This record gives sequence, C-alpha cells and structure tokens, in this order.
Amino acid sequence: MKKEKILYVDTCHDVAGGQRSLIALLEKINGKVDFNILIDKKNIKYKTELLKSGISERHINYIDSKPFNSRVIGGVNLMLRTLERSNYYSIVHCNTFYDGLFAMPSFRIRGRKTVFRARCGIDLSNHGFVDNVIYRLSTVILANSEYVKSTFKRVSDSLFKIRVIYNPLDLKFLNRTSGESVQDNEKYVIAVIGAITEVKNQMEVLQALYLLNDTSVKLRFIGEPRSTEKDKEYCKQLQKFTQEHNLHEQVEFTGFVSDVRESLHDVNLVCVPSDREPLGRVIFETQLYEIPVLASNSGGNTELVENNITGYLYELGNVEQLAEKLKLVKADHSLITSNAKDFIIKRFSPERTYLAELSLYTEIMKLE
Repeated sequence: MKKEKILYVDTCHDVAGGQRSLIALLEKINGKVDFNILIDKKNIKYKTELLKSGISERHINYIDSKPFNSRVIGGVNLMLRTLERSNYYSIVHCNTFYDGLFAMPSFRIRGRKTVFRARCGIDLSNHGFVDNVIYRLSTVILANSEYVKSTFKRVSDSLFKIRVIYNPLDLKFLNRTSGESVQDNEKYVIAVIGAITEVKNQMEVLQALYLLNDTSVKLRFIGEPRSTEKDKEYCKQLQKFTQEHNLHEQVEFTGFVSDVRESLHDVNLVCVPSDREPLGRVIFETQLYEIPVLASNSGGNTELVENNITGYLYELGNVEQLAEKLKLVKADHSLITSNAKDFIIKRFSPERTYLAELSLYTEIMKLE
C-alpha cells in the first residue's frame, strides 16, 4: 500500500463519533500507508485528538471550510483545493456528505478513485438528491453496519457499490485508567455518551429518570452539543427539563471529554437511546470496557446488542419501558459483560476492520 497515496477529507467542525472512528483507523494504518488528512483549520479539538493518537502534524492539512460564514463558498474552496491536490493522490476518502459532495468530483475529473464512508443511514440524513450524487460519485461506499447499507436501497436496488466494514476497535478500552473502579452501594450511575443532539435522543432518558423516581440513581451526560444552533438549543432543553423537574442533584453534564474512560470510573450502566444509530462505537467500546449497555432497538444497535445476552434493549419511544429497565443499573451483569466483551473482540478484530479497509484500497486500484 505504500505506493498509493490517500487523502482523507473530514471538514466537520466537531469531534463526534465519525471523527473518533476515523482517528482510530488512522492510528492503526499509520506507517502502513502514505496519507494526509484534510480538516477544518478552526477545529482545534480535532487536531489535538489526532496528535494525541500519534498522527504526525506533517500528515495534517488544513482548510477554511466556512469562509465568510458560508458553507457554499467553503464547498467551492474545498473543490478547488482537492482538484489541485488530486494530482498527488490515488484515492480520496471522504468522511461526511459535505466532503463527498465537494471533494469527490475533483478526484473523478482526474480519474482517481473515490471512497465515501457512510456513517449514518440515508433514511435519517435524508439529503434528497445529494444522496444520489454521492452514490454516483463514489467508486465504493463503506457502510459501518448492515443497517446503513440497507438504507441505500432508496438510491439503488443492487447495492453493488456498498461494502460493510465495521469501525476500528479502540483497544485502549481494554485498559482501565488510574483511579478506577469506584462503586458506591448507595449511588448508581447511568451514563449517556456522545454528542448532545436530537437524534441521540437524550431527552428520552431524562424523562425516564423522572418516571423512575429514585434519587439513588444518577444520570451523567458525557459530551457536548455540536456547533449548530439547533443542537445548542436541544442541550438547553435538557438542562431546562432537569431544573423544572427538580433533577439537578441527580443529573450531570460533563461537557467535552477527550478520554471518555476518565468519566466511567463509577458508572454502572451505559444507556444508548439513539434513534436509528448507524453503529454506535459507544456501545462496543463500553462493552469492551465491561460496562453493561442498555440500548434502543433502533438502527444498528441490534447488531451489537442481543437482548439479555450481550446487553439490554428497550423499545424506542417507550419511556415507561425505559424507566423500568433503568432499574437494571442495580443488577449483577457479570455474565452479560463477559458475553459482550467476547462478542466485540471477535466481531471487531483487526482483520474485520482496518485490514479489510487496506485490502479494499488495493482492490479498487485494480478497477477500470
């Protein structure tokens, strides 16, 4: 692979699951391929996380993807920048719909290969005609779950371009951080991990906690809202509900956390209430960390959680059922966590993640 040069493009303004998945991939392939990653110059958190993972700054390139506060002008800028760079790369790997829409045409003009990493189902993103454009611009689309692959039936019946390659496993979750574990028989902690945004459905857990009416159960939101005004407003709604229902002594908002393990030392249960989650890395990293998971029966969650065997499922939207299942925070989960950890290590072995992606790069270079 060293003879092929790959440009990864991810101009997202936040550091969420998609960015952490790409960081995990780059960490694994670092030294095995010749690559650069192009990110937004204002996303200092992303740069910091890349450097912390061992990616040299010489591999990181920067672009202003929103000059004059305009994503359209930023898109044109991205297209021109990647058109210039496409002479030096064999493959472009785009990590968001925005990047795919503006960066892949530049590479197709030069006859280069294009990879689009689909990290959410298009029934949820619903970009309309953009989904069709992305499909046609891509040499191959990498779906991170069977669920995500199935959503592309809306743009193509054959799905011949779609390959399912799971997100790389972050093996640091096999290791405990200092100061762990602390358990308090009078306090039970449920964590909800990830960007605070409506599709992550944090409000459902908050409502369930209120119905539970048990002050010994604490709820910890680990993460921050993304940079959009809509997500910031959603976070305010969560905080308002907390205050209005007198839950402020039970609920904690940590804000952005670089190493999530630092906030898991006393957690008894992780809840993943997302609506149509493509394949939540929160789930498999938590399972690797031997903390039980309670997830909605939506999207890719059911590919990771088998109810009462590798975790627990509840019906999305059923707040009463969720409130009842939150009582599991006080149960013994030793068999569940053991089953889950074994399952995750097998499912997300290197051969099924980053090595499969390296093999795919070699394969598509042979395509006419």
